[in-house]
Amino acid sequence: MGETATHCENCGSSAAHGYQTVWPAPYPAPATTTEQRLCPACVRQSRRQLITISRRPEADPQTSASGSPSWGDRQELIARLDQFFAEAGLFEICARCHQQGTGCCPPTCRVMGSHGCDPTNRYGKTVFCAAFICSALLNAISEVDPECGRILRWVKEQLGPAEFHLYEMITRVPAAHREPERPGRLPTAYPLPPLAGHAAPVREGLRPLIDEILAVRRLW
Repeated sequence: MGETATHCENCGSSAAHGYQTVWPAPYPAPATTTEQRLCPACVRQSRRQLITISRRPEADPQTSASGSPSWGDRQELIARLDQFFAEAGLFEICARCHQQGTGCCPPTCRVMGSHGCDPTNRYGKTVFCAAFICSALLNAISEVDPECGRILRWVKEQLGPAEFHLYEMITRVPAAHREPERPGRLPTAYPLPPLAGHAAPVREGLRPLIDEILAVRRLW
């Protein structure tokens, strides 16, 4: 949706903008994206109405391998991904990638500290950056654990985009270069990826591939 049309689809008011809302679905289903062109008053009303609507099921029959519920709020999702990245050794590889000057994180990001990403920063991490993993590392993970690779690819493509607009603001992307659609309402809950049992095999499998991954990053 571009910025050519200017009228609100609800009230017809001018000075409307495009708003995009992403509703995630459990793995491996794709997310649903809705787009609307609304004026500021109508988008505020829409957000107030959606406060009472939860995408989190009353009783979700799907559970992860550990038996915990498969849905959580955004902080639970970010914590789950951070825990997996740490246990699988991915943060260690990312740190080495930053040390050689090829890290993905933009230096303008408000969450970046003197030693890399600082999730304790008052801005916190977004779902987009918590879900992001570069293709070099993702391809290596898929080589050693194909199912884990499929899960992480789904996380990156289906869960991450829900907060891409927040990522643009936290990383200080100039307004003129941001996506034209603005964020609608953030999801009330996220499906937690079934990553239990994958961390140890991924860490062991990636060990002999680290230098190759870093070499690929240097070539890029």
